[in-house]
Amino acid sequence: MTRKIAVQVGARKGLRRILLMTGTALAMLTPALPAVTLEARAQATTQSISVPEGPLTAALNSLAAQTGLQILFDASVAEGKVTRGVNGKLTSEQALRAVLSGTGVDARFAGENQVTLLDTAYGSGSSDQDGTLLQPIQVYGARNTTTLSGTTSSVAILNAQSLADSQIRTTQDTYRRMANVMDSATVNSGFVIRGMSSEGLVASGGPAGSIYIDGILQTRYNARFGSRNLWDVEQVEVYRGPQSTLSGRAAMTGAVYIKSKDPTFEKEAVLSSTVGSDDLVGGAFMFNTPVVEDEIALRMSGAFERSRAQPDYSNFYIYDNYSDLITDISGTFRAKMLVTPAELPETRALLTYSYSKDRPNDALVGLYSGRGDFNNSPVTYTEYRWTEVHNLGLELTHDISDALRITSQTGFQYGINNRRSIDYGTPGLINGITGEDDNSIFTQELRLNYEEEKWKWVTGIYGSHERWVGATDIVAFNLYQQNDTQRRQTSNLAIFGEATYEFVPTWFATVGGRLDYLYDKDHQQNYFGLINRSPVLTGQPSSLTELNFVPKVGISKEFGDSQTVGLTYTQGFRSGASYYDRVTKQLGSYDPEYSQNVELSYKGTWLDDRLSLNANLFYTRYEDQQVEIRPDPKIPGYRIISNAATSRAWGFEIEPSMEVNDQFTAFASIGYLNTKFIDFKHAALRGPQDGKSFPEAPEWNFSFGGRYEFDNGVFVSADGKYTTSYNSRFGTNGMYKIDPRLILNAQVGFQKNNWEVTAFVENLTDEKYFTLIDPDYSLPFGQAGKRRSFGLNLQAKF
Repeated sequence: MTRKIAVQVGARKGLRRILLMTGTALAMLTPALPAVTLEARAQATTQSISVPEGPLTAALNSLAAQTGLQILFDASVAEGKVTRGVNGKLTSEQALRAVLSGTGVDARFAGENQVTLLDTAYGSGSSDQDGTLLQPIQVYGARNTTTLSGTTSSVAILNAQSLADSQIRTTQDTYRRMANVMDSATVNSGFVIRGMSSEGLVASGGPAGSIYIDGILQTRYNARFGSRNLWDVEQVEVYRGPQSTLSGRAAMTGAVYIKSKDPTFEKEAVLSSTVGSDDLVGGAFMFNTPVVEDEIALRMSGAFERSRAQPDYSNFYIYDNYSDLITDISGTFRAKMLVTPAELPETRALLTYSYSKDRPNDALVGLYSGRGDFNNSPVTYTEYRWTEVHNLGLELTHDISDALRITSQTGFQYGINNRRSIDYGTPGLINGITGEDDNSIFTQELRLNYEEEKWKWVTGIYGSHERWVGATDIVAFNLYQQNDTQRRQTSNLAIFGEATYEFVPTWFATVGGRLDYLYDKDHQQNYFGLINRSPVLTGQPSSLTELNFVPKVGISKEFGDSQTVGLTYTQGFRSGASYYDRVTKQLGSYDPEYSQNVELSYKGTWLDDRLSLNANLFYTRYEDQQVEIRPDPKIPGYRIISNAATSRAWGFEIEPSMEVNDQFTAFASIGYLNTKFIDFKHAALRGPQDGKSFPEAPEWNFSFGGRYEFDNGVFVSADGKYTTSYNSRFGTNGMYKIDPRLILNAQVGFQKNNWEVTAFVENLTDEKYFTLIDPDYSLPFGQAGKRRSFGLNLQAKF
């Protein structure tokens, strides 16, 4: 016998009962509802709603208790399914759609307060009236809301469906669909948000931006290209602008949050295989199973991909490391356990472990030959790097009440970063480069979230301890030798918080801040001279203590249930560091750099919720920027860091997405940047840089794309990004112009039942471009962008 459930609130609040009517019958009546009913739903008022993560049935009970909705569904529809929950000021319908987002369950209203649920895997889908409504956009990185409409931050979001539609397989590829976000010029560097690298103008003190994977902070070295594989990932979010008052480590330029898929209480499996040009071959799997029904679930996934590097390195075949240089690899394994104990329904625990190994090719080529083996006389400095990363995290949440939640986020990350020149270890040669950096960080965060009536606030404490042990050995020209070692420990403790109050209806005031303490201890030693089997390295330890405070204030206004405008002022900072000057034999240090950011934001939906629009206008001023100085250019590798630059940037991001109809979806991302160095004099460059634009800061960038699904299972999709010309990173004589480029990508496939096959092509027009050039170097070179590639992916779900 089929069991039906009714979740309702009224005289019999919280009562479950068996209903004789079927969900299908109600669904058939939906198209005949009078227009006045739909209008009444559209005009429903917002209220503070908090539904915790966990089993879908329990979440629906909680939602019904708070909203008065009567929710009708077959027990099998919600069985084994997990929701991410929702938190914020929403209408009943918006909250319901947020709770159902990603669960495979659809809702159909049969009256203002009565709704029936259908499993989309078996139902016929939404009615024509509701079929093109966008689901509320979920966010994971914001700690004060679960929906995009609840934050004033500028956020670019790619969910699992977007990643699959565009066949995006690495973190770096996600940036092609985002405004004012791009990958930095080389593999061994970070990402760029609003014209500012996550490593600042130089990779000196603390990172300027952060990457989190399942809530686990990544170290600077591991964030460059470690854990880049996006198999079984739920969502990638990029927050533009300072991120300091809600959680984690202070981030002056922005932060990237990667959320993998959580376990569910259904047994399922996925197999995937990919082949393509450049000898591309890859495979992936996912297995999910309940261990204890509705209490413990386990999810395991893994992926590996290998391809041949595109530049021609054929003249290097004589070296021992030739095979490693020309082979890109990306692999990951992840295991997650979800615990939602029946005896403690307000408590949730999520344990995560992941391992990854990545070795991407850097594609440095001769500027005029286009060959990767250009640098081969009389020695070669061509090298490759790989990273192995372990991530371990535990997230505990407990709902103290409907309004108050406590969260504990514990993370540990350990990475091994290696570098080798292609000639290192080749018999008969003594020249070469080898190095290893072991980097680990332990983080602990305790956070309280409160939301009820007119108040919403977040407060917490954050602590971390990072260790870095590195060594590099270089032998050149059969004569010279350089050895460098570094041992660094950094401890960070912070108190953060942010509160929002509705002081009059639809008007909200926000105030927040972060008090941040840092202790950094560094011991650098080096040797430079003739080849010596027992070099004596010299250098003294140095240390630094910092205390920083950054505030945040803002005001926002709601226009109806689906439009919000906000104005926010925030400050950000990037910590300084200490060092040992190997020439003067003196200890030195440099101060933090700071930013001030003013942001006007808009979040809204239009056209009966078919169009979502996310827009931000900003102005940022940077002061005391950390700059690399070469006091004596005659001494190779001699550099120190100094606070010697001031700059500003302003611009905007406009990111609409639209479900045109049941078959066609489209998106766009428009970014504008106007950047300028106000005061920047670099001793090693010809003339001051005052008045020039930032490196890697294109004035305009425009992403666009769409997907069309035919009734017979065939689908086609495409995306592209146009980038205007911009300044390269600093080279021999300053910055050089990088040409504009348009990169197009396309996908076509067929889906039937649980099988899907997709053919894809990247850089469809085979655009030839550089991301870095230095024509004044002794051997002119450039970083070549990836040329056209294509492949075929086959995926089966069980």
